[in-house]
Amino acid sequence: MRRHLNLIQFSRAFVPFLVILLHAKAFMNFYFHYNFLSLSNVSKSGGVYYFFALSGFMIFYLYKEEIGNHKIIKQYLYNRFIRIYPIYWIMTCGILIIFIIFPVLVQSHTVNMGKIITSLLLIPSKTEPVLGVAWSLVHTIYFYLIFTLVFIKYKLFSRYIPLLWIFFSIIFSIHLLHSSNYIINFLFNFNNLIFVLGILCAFLVTRIKININVSCFFVSLGIAGFPLSWINSQFTFIPIDLQITTTISSLFLILGFSSIDLQKEIKIPKFANFLGKASFSIYLTHFYCMSAISVLLSTYLKLPLPNFVIAILLITLSTLCGCLVYIFLEKPIYQKLKSYRNKRGTSHKPSSINV
Repeated sequence: MRRHLNLIQFSRAFVPFLVILLHAKAFMNFYFHYNFLSLSNVSKSGGVYYFFALSGFMIFYLYKEEIGNHKIIKQYLYNRFIRIYPIYWIMTCGILIIFIIFPVLVQSHTVNMGKIITSLLLIPSKTEPVLGVAWSLVHTIYFYLIFTLVFIKYKLFSRYIPLLWIFFSIIFSIHLLHSSNYIINFLFNFNNLIFVLGILCAFLVTRIKININVSCFFVSLGIAGFPLSWINSQFTFIPIDLQITTTISSLFLILGFSSIDLQKEIKIPKFANFLGKASFSIYLTHFYCMSAISVLLSTYLKLPLPNFVIAILLITLSTLCGCLVYIFLEKPIYQKLKSYRNKRGTSHKPSSINV
């Protein structure tokens, strides 16, 4: 019987905080000219790469027994669809309505019908989606579609094409092959390998029992790896890209948390469990919440607040906004669609956490 991955669930509350922290740093610098965190050269947190690896881990963990079972494809795709698209469409349409009401905002966001279509369908495009943070979802949807191949019973599709995809992703990532074509670079991007490494983590922990002390050491390395990656990116002690260092940190976290979960039932605070469930809504909404709050405080209210307090407000209010979106939109919509799926008789192995 599959265990509840409580620590993995906790990590889904912890990692979005890293993303929000770095975005708060950017907004504080742009609107308030305040060097929050003193990391002016760090442009990204690396938290998204954790979610890439976690997606690979969870998909393999949940569906490893169904590999080669083509009957599961419809259920698998429906499960992935209801997790991502409904709430994402609502958020995207909300941003489009804001652009209509305040057309001045469109000046920095070129919006046309082609961009709207590619954004809504999460199709790869040279321009970022209408909802900017959704660039990561484009890669995630692509990975989900690639993983669909493993359910096909013919080895050409279930083994050889995925292996070929991994091979070319490696070749392009280490720059043995180059292309000026955007689609080719997208198809064989380094991000693909992060999902695959997440799969490898799931393969390892389900077959090898990692000592608890070693697992705790992995968790410590993973947690420390993110701030150390930021510091290295700021001062360049070691000439290594932040994407690489945060990916390695993500793998240590996943290996450590999951191996502990599989050996012990660790209880986490209800609040952390809730934030883990709400992490997707928080991720989708936090950037625009921070933008609105920053404009309000810097242009209209102009309250005499210390910059550090403003940064805390950005983090707290954007998180709260995401939680409200989860409570009143994402959760009820998902439950409705899940109920519909169950009534149609297509339910299958409910996941113990929200992938």
